[in-house]
Amino acid sequence: MGAQPPSSGDDATPFLLRVYVKPAPFRPLDDFHPDVRPVRDEFKLYVWKTNTLREVAQMLYDADPTVSTPLALHAFRRIRWNHRLRHFDAKPVGVGVTRVPLDSVSSLLSDLDSADQDGMDLDTPESKHNRNTSSATTSKLLGWDLLNDEIDESAAAITLAEINLADGDLLDCVVKPDPSLAMASKQARSTGRDRAPVDRFSHSRR
Repeated sequence: MGAQPPSSGDDATPFLLRVYVKPAPFRPLDDFHPDVRPVRDEFKLYVWKTNTLREVAQMLYDADPTVSTPLALHAFRRIRWNHRLRHFDAKPVGVGVTRVPLDSVSSLLSDLDSADQDGMDLDTPESKHNRNTSSATTSKLLGWDLLNDEIDESAAAITLAEINLADGDLLDCVVKPDPSLAMASKQARSTGRDRAPVDRFSHSRR
């Protein structure tokens, strides 16, 4: 007789978790019935109970890199069949989860800025103030200030054990695009408009 597959109740081994992913907003709960379940959006992940929601987001990206960008915002909910009422219940378990912590990206930018400043500025209070101002301005320019109110690092650290998964439970995930990308696109278009128009009908100088 074949061995039973590991379940979500077993702490010692990884288990299979079905995760459904789509762009926000969440899908209707009726879509989780087996006969209409969105197979194209299904990911079968082998996970540990100690895995965090951020790690799940990374696993989804590893399975399909088109799912998210580093600072895209993930929201998760647990889907469970209610045997008594004969319908699916949804419980939100984490909102504002990014694959990469914003602090680590900001620190990288700060390190690059510091490297550019090495040997150029004197270590004076004025130069430190200028560096801090430059870092804040760059962060705003990149649109990262838009993310500060939406990212939830405590949600990213929630483990699957804390979600209380039972056998048969599903994890539903929606992804909201990184708002800073939209700002970068607008800035690029603005920069393009500032350029002098190209005269496509001018004669060559050759």
